Amino acid sequence: MQRESTVAVYGLGRVGASLAAVMLRHGFSVIGVDVDKDKVDRINSKEKIFSLEPHVDESFEKGIEEGTFRATVDLKWASEASKYKIITVPVPLVLKTPDFTNIKQASEAIGKGIKKGDVLIVESSVPVGTTRQVVAKTVSDVSGLKPEDDYLLGYSPERIYEGRAVYDIEENYPKVVSGYGKNSLEEIAQLYSKVAKKGVIKMSSIEAAELEKLAEGLYRDVNIALANELALFAQRLGVDFWEVRNAANSQPYSNIHKPGAGVGGNCIPVYPYYVLHTANRLGFHFRLVESARWVNERMPLVVVSNFVELFILNKKSLRTAAILGLAFRGDTDDDRLSPSYDIIDRLRALNVTVKVHDPYVKKPSRSDVQVSNDLTETLAKTDGVIMVTDHSVYKDLDYDKIAKMSGNDPIIYDARGILYGKPKIYVLGTGYKGP
Repeated sequence: MQRESTVAVYGLGRVGASLAAVMLRHGFSVIGVDVDKDKVDRINSKEKIFSLEPHVDESFEKGIEEGTFRATVDLKWASEASKYKIITVPVPLVLKTPDFTNIKQASEAIGKGIKKGDVLIVESSVPVGTTRQVVAKTVSDVSGLKPEDDYLLGYSPERIYEGRAVYDIEENYPKVVSGYGKNSLEEIAQLYSKVAKKGVIKMSSIEAAELEKLAEGLYRDVNIALANELALFAQRLGVDFWEVRNAANSQPYSNIHKPGAGVGGNCIPVYPYYVLHTANRLGFHFRLVESARWVNERMPLVVVSNFVELFILNKKSLRTAAILGLAFRGDTDDDRLSPSYDIIDRLRALNVTVKVHDPYVKKPSRSDVQVSNDLTETLAKTDGVIMVTDHSVYKDLDYDKIAKMSGNDPIIYDARGILYGKPKIYVLGTGYKGP
């Protein structure tokens, strides 16, 4: 690998792996860096572990064969061997507070290997101020080098939708870029201009770019909360929310989102707490963000309450329930912070035996939850079904098909509008007209 054209990507999750693939596809040599040795070994042995992200596994395999790609757990060596270092490691929440351990670890290792003239870019979604106050400070403390004077530094948020990440980077969105100074901004803009066909959007400051990314997530969270509240209000009125939504969204300035069982993934439920962390330090009360989080975090409770109410109204016993969907979103295998887990816990607290089906999730992130990829097996002898995730395979279902697989006359709660418009018996859902 030629050091001057080598990119080290720190963090081989969905974001980092997709970005690494894009860089390979555009002629760069790439070092993929991760602390998970098992993942690194599997990648280097050309095992296909990113099957739901087109082009990633193929790019890695080709890069390994051509000598332009390898994965490693040696964070310092990756910094020494590359000119460009891109951080995509997550900043998780601990008790709803950002934990900077991972990004500090990556920054320290990069600082030990960084050279004058190198380029460091943060792509992780982070609280505003993290690039300057955590990353730059850590790298400078370790290396003795100063951003802009000795090495170039900037922030460029990832902007991908799971399942089409490579396409999003290359084709779908312009790349938002920012720099510690003018030279950093121009160098980073040039780098991403080589891979993003929609070009780049240059931001005036690193902090503006950090907030831009969070604003995208807040927009989604607030609008989902509005959809959830409207759906529950319409249900209380005895009005069909889905009919209302379809009519309202025929107006070009209306984009009412779909309601659901809650909000999952490592983005939308997390970004509000990044913002609230900074807002609290500034003494700013972000009421709308707090309210949206309250609404969305309460939805699993609402779903279970409505589900149980259906059994009471129909004088049926609830002993066994099937959850359709463990992933937080349709047609992905990502179950991080999925509302399904909260629903499972609440049903178990009622002494209900819970079975879980998902066509994509093979290994749940919680060891106490078992998942089946066999729908018939999951539905067999169930008293009730909660449809949580809008996987495409569920759209072919209707009440009769579910009842046949169940062998009972199950009560169904459809939290995603999957069965909306189909003949239904004992079916209620978020926003459905009342029972």
